[in-house]
Amino acid sequence: MNPFVLPLSCTLFVFLRFLFHHDLIINLWILVWAIDAVIIGLGLISVIQLIVIIRKKHNRFAAILLSALLAIGGISYGTDLVKDLGLRLRFHRLKPAYSEIVEKISSGKMTGKGTHLGIRYESETDPVPRVSFSWGGMIDNWYGIIYDPSGKIMRINESDPRFPDQNPDTTNEDKELWKIRMIFGGVLYKAERLSDHWYLCWFT
Repeated sequence: MNPFVLPLSCTLFVFLRFLFHHDLIINLWILVWAIDAVIIGLGLISVIQLIVIIRKKHNRFAAILLSALLAIGGISYGTDLVKDLGLRLRFHRLKPAYSEIVEKISSGKMTGKGTHLGIRYESETDPVPRVSFSWGGMIDNWYGIIYDPSGKIMRINESDPRFPDQNPDTTNEDKELWKIRMIFGGVLYKAERLSDHWYLCWFT
């Protein structure tokens, strides 16, 4: 058996595990710890195997593969870089269907809530028209894509994420922020712009 098959496979598994992290959490959440344990175990075996090859044969490819495995493992488990890349790839894969739904809602061809192309959506029109596409969660703790042509949803990042006060203050500016915080039946605490009027949002 080629001694590089396991290290190469392990490097690929680590990258894919975090690239599709959120899909894994949603669909196979009960197996996540087991999957991580297997990947880490195979990773340790691969590192030891590559070190032995380097010491005995001074193999340059083994050294490159060891560096790649450690780098990808460190970046994947130590940062959100690969996870964020996976979220953006997922959004761009689904964006054409999302855009079609938004267009049909805007033209009155579809109701404000339902399922289309296997995608669940929900819209609100007060105070501005927005459409949400959930990516998973439990009850009011969820995250997903929000279409907001006003762009005001980004104001949520100005607020205190701990939400010490659930009532709007007297100023119009604070009332607007409070309304944004309470959209789609949850408590919005973070928004990240992905493209044009599309935002990845987290609710609690």
